[in-house]
Amino acid sequence: MIAAEPSADLLFPLSHFCRASAHPLPACEVIDGAAMPEPFRTLLVHHGDMTSRLEEFHRAPMTLRVLHRETGGDAYRREVLLCKADDGSPVEYGAIEINLAAFDEPLRAEILEGRQPLGGLLNRRGIRYRSEPRGFLKLAPDSAMGAHFGLAGSHTLYGRSNVLLGDGGRVLARIVEVLRP
Repeated sequence: MIAAEPSADLLFPLSHFCRASAHPLPACEVIDGAAMPEPFRTLLVHHGDMTSRLEEFHRAPMTLRVLHRETGGDAYRREVLLCKADDGSPVEYGAIEINLAAFDEPLRAEILEGRQPLGGLLNRRGIRYRSEPRGFLKLAPDSAMGAHFGLAGSHTLYGRSNVLLGDGGRVLARIVEVLRP
């Protein structure tokens, strides 16, 4: 069942990158997580991190390909692809805003290097956090997203709007995560 059209806030920081590049948001609807088909439901409808889920599902470590990045104060935003390390194929598109003030200097430096997904860095360092999905998404990819995934023709993509929370409920990051079909 389709709940509603998503707001720009629910799609932040994807909405930020779309505005910055002067292209419209992809056609998108908010859906109930239970309505999402498999394997997308298993990969997206949970309170864990995406990096380890994707690595387990694809049986490959994930690498990060940064498409765009910007820093303003403690906010670090980037548009990324998570790719299988063995063949480089993209499996997730992400738009993320990371709260740099939530991390110590060595970890901030690693985040800014843009070599590893945030979830992988947090897991490797044993930092406790949880995902709080804000909404589940059904999307029609725009030409840019289709090109990132190497798609031709019409496709339905699934994703989520998510917040990563640390101890005490501190916001670590806001993310829109979209999986390749």
